[in-house]
Amino acid sequence: MLRFRKLRESDLSAYDWAAAELTGLLPSADYYAETLAKGNMLLVIFDGDTPLGLLEMEAEPDGDRPPCARVSRVLILPALRRHGLGRMLMALAAGEAAERKLWFISGDIPDTPEAAGFAKAIHMLPDSRFDGRVLLDLSDVEGLRHG
Repeated sequence: MLRFRKLRESDLSAYDWAAAELTGLLPSADYYAETLAKGNMLLVIFDGDTPLGLLEMEAEPDGDRPPCARVSRVLILPALRRHGLGRMLMALAAGEAAERKLWFISGDIPDTPEAAGFAKAIHMLPDSRFDGRVLLDLSDVEGLRHG
């Protein structure tokens, strides 16, 4: 059964993060602790005790016209991609952004066809106010629905 969790520092000792397949796709095994120490938010998908994917949202808003919640990483294990898990993480991030009264999410898109396709599918589009980044208008929730 899948669970989605907003990771807390107290969760770091509850799992063997270094052994997790997901950790192998990250810059380092210390990524989780380093990210939380910066004040950034990590949403993690678990199957039992196994992390399958994550989303990082930065603590501080990005820009001022408009101020945006900035998602700096969305990562799903390769075998589980294209099953809606990324959309679910983005929908949770949208809820977090709305709680912060931020009505837009910005982010960088890696230069891969998969990442570009994901961004387009959820209506995260280039915006001239953000050089090289894409923007998701949270009033455009259709892109976050599966199907």
